[in-house]
Amino acid sequence: MITESTWTNIGPTSNFPLHLGSCVKVGGKQIAVFQMPTEKKWYAVQNFNPQNQRMVLSRGLTGDADGTPIVICPLHKYRFSLENGECLSDSTYALETFPIKEQGGELLIEA
Repeated sequence: MITESTWTNIGPTSNFPLHLGSCVKVGGKQIAVFQMPTEKKWYAVQNFNPQNQRMVLSRGLTGDADGTPIVICPLHKYRFSLENGECLSDSTYALETFPIKEQGGELLIEA
């Protein structure tokens, strides 16, 4: 079965600050959006932290763990991979990730 993908324009890249996360709502889901300027790459993960049951990941710190781009929960410091959603602090948790791309100065998310 082939399903049609749905890309949603979430606005111009200039609306999303470097080094900080932003939260957008797409299809009823809160999604945290990050740009890793050293890689010049965008990432999108669920904003909901499954460890502490809060919508806080867009306010988390970003960084690098042995070459893996991460977001760190601002409340309890759990570290999550921005590439695949894996929790590096406790493997019982994981985040949903979303394809994201830049096109003509606009950001699009598939959700």
